[in-house]
Amino acid sequence: MPMSRRAMIVTGVAAAGGLGIAWWLSGFDDGDSRAKFAATTPDKFILNAYVKIARDGRVTVAMPMAEIGQGVATAVPMLVAEELDADWSQVGYEMAPLDKDYGSYVIAEAVPLIFMSPGTLANVTRWALYKISPLIGMTFTGGSSAIIGNYTHLRMVGAAAREMLKAAAAEAWKVPVSELTTAKGRVLHAASNRSAGYGELADAAAQLSPPSDPPLKDPKDFTILTKPLGRLDTPEKVDGSARYGIDVKLPNMVYAAIRHAPVFGSKVTSFDPASVKSRKGVIDVLRAGDECVAVVAESTWIAEQAVRALDVTFETPSGALVDSDTLTNDYRTKFDAPEPAELHAVGDAVAAFGAAAKTLEADYETPYLAHFCMEPMNATAVYEPAASGKPEEAKLTIWPPSQSMTSTQWGAAKIAGVPDANVNVHNVLSGGGFGRRADMDFIRQVVRIAMQLPNRPVKLTWSREQDVRHDTYRPAGVARFKGALDRDGNLTALDFLIVAKTVSYDFGTRNDSGFQTDPREDSGMVGPMNATPYAVPNMRLASQPQDNLVPSGNWRSVAMSHNGFYQESFIDELAVAAGKDPVEFRRALLKDKPKHLAALNAVAEKAGWGTPMAPGRGRGVALLDVFNSIVGQVVDVTVGAAGEIAVDRVVSVVDPHTVVNPNIIEAQIESAVHDGLSAALYGKVDVKGGQVVNANFDDYRMMKLADAPTAVETYVMPSGGHPGGIGEVGLPGVAPALCNAIFAATGNRIRKLPLVPAAGSRQA
Repeated sequence: MPMSRRAMIVTGVAAAGGLGIAWWLSGFDDGDSRAKFAATTPDKFILNAYVKIARDGRVTVAMPMAEIGQGVATAVPMLVAEELDADWSQVGYEMAPLDKDYGSYVIAEAVPLIFMSPGTLANVTRWALYKISPLIGMTFTGGSSAIIGNYTHLRMVGAAAREMLKAAAAEAWKVPVSELTTAKGRVLHAASNRSAGYGELADAAAQLSPPSDPPLKDPKDFTILTKPLGRLDTPEKVDGSARYGIDVKLPNMVYAAIRHAPVFGSKVTSFDPASVKSRKGVIDVLRAGDECVAVVAESTWIAEQAVRALDVTFETPSGALVDSDTLTNDYRTKFDAPEPAELHAVGDAVAAFGAAAKTLEADYETPYLAHFCMEPMNATAVYEPAASGKPEEAKLTIWPPSQSMTSTQWGAAKIAGVPDANVNVHNVLSGGGFGRRADMDFIRQVVRIAMQLPNRPVKLTWSREQDVRHDTYRPAGVARFKGALDRDGNLTALDFLIVAKTVSYDFGTRNDSGFQTDPREDSGMVGPMNATPYAVPNMRLASQPQDNLVPSGNWRSVAMSHNGFYQESFIDELAVAAGKDPVEFRRALLKDKPKHLAALNAVAEKAGWGTPMAPGRGRGVALLDVFNSIVGQVVDVTVGAAGEIAVDRVVSVVDPHTVVNPNIIEAQIESAVHDGLSAALYGKVDVKGGQVVNANFDDYRMMKLADAPTAVETYVMPSGGHPGGIGEVGLPGVAPALCNAIFAATGNRIRKLPLVPAAGSRQA
């Protein structure tokens, strides 16, 4: 069932002497049914004001996604401005207010693209999800989905505004609309040599009926999209005017610091406010949840020093406490446990292994990882009791650096016992997200504190130590790959089993989202192998989901951050077992995938694959299709006589299918490269006695400037089609390419991360 652009209704509203554009995409083609549905349940329709045009021609685009450094505050306005034919020098953005009308179509675009092959099923699914999305009205930023889920409908927003401005000019000049064109913020009539700026036409355009089917541009006519434009948020971040969550300041504000129970699963049994209440500047000592207490003071520093000194008693959970080393050793015993959850199957893997000329088996291990956002968890909230005295009529206002304003609203409303409509959320910039800010623990805490201090703004700020020791971690895991080769060294079968805690169920349960996935049905556990471009005629992908008290969360590229390492390391091992060059081996597996083959060939060429290297140096490759983008990566490494590792060069070729802004793509790929190298070389969270040992940058090593590659090169190679994601794409292939390079240099195969343990010994 194809979507028709007639499904869009655009409403113009005059506001502050300018033009406001709102739009609704419901999935219904019948205008009468749209009108009836709008009349009976107006709160269910998407009526989003995305565009404001001032009298001076300045265009302001509403930006409802979370800007966590990935560049959506520029990419979103580019989508609108392109179809609007705006003058980019006059385009700006504002964080959109919280409203169901800003609900994203991420699920409608992302699900068919990422999890389904193109075709009828994907189209039907997209059509159904377009109907569902407006009813949910949820804003969410994650899964590299901001552009995937907004590319089409935000272009429609701009196109509708453009046509309304043309209609206003046609009415004023008494000429046919067909004779008018637009360019750089002006409507033009070539026949009479007249033109008018958008600011001059805004008021009149706001009074007109919107078009039902605004035409979209042919990409060959783009003047803004695909161009390497500077980011709109750069000036404010350079001059310090950018407002992150941690920068929020309000009159009469008080400041809170948190202290969690150190052992996972333990609870606060008692605390003595008198132990710190006499300190100058301390205002109150409060419970912020079953597992934490907070001190409220006149400054964050006073609150932090007091909460550290607070006399608190915690109840430790019964049973064995989690130890990360013991945990992974136990996980290895699950490889042969009965009844694994089969999540994906192709052909007959059992028969293929029985007929194989050669088989190969390898076990891999990856550790817990923390997010380490530069801005630790924080939020500001004001709780206002109702004049009626009824708790359910109270109101909340929150300023959270969150990846979902909607989830913030839902979670806060539940804690406060008020309707969702009584919670207003202001979108602010975030100093990094990486999936951590999709969790709502810090939101629940600030709401509980604010409710105990009515009518006073409360800013809660976690210390770095609390942020590290009470993160929602990338789960530790082990995996076993088995492969079968025929007499010619061709891959005939793959078998994959992962043993780890599932993120989806843990995240959904912890945040009471209603979207929990049964751990034994979580297909995300075996991504990206379940959508691999490699031609594998027989395959079984399975998991043995585990459970423990360590909270697991979304970490940049989620399961693909470790599964990419498992897959591309094992593909290299298979190539060696087959007696073939790793690139040639992959080429054979991609013979029916021209886009993927092109990316592989390009990265091999750019990196100089096959050219001789000096002793102690090696070159490794990885090729992945993640978040609907294709990325090939080659790493050059030097391994010294004592095993010291130096990353010399990283070359990435990315095919996002369609480019919005190549500068943003390059920045995201290169940031992910450094993120992935840092994790592969040093990243590890240690859990001993049920609590995290690491606390700060001094004992959780991250890549420094001296450790960074000498050269990092990124080549953007769009092949056409709906754009894929980009924020996480560059990470999963880095670790395997690095480890494959170390094998090429030394002959030592790396199957366990990180490469450099905390003690400083070297594994290579």
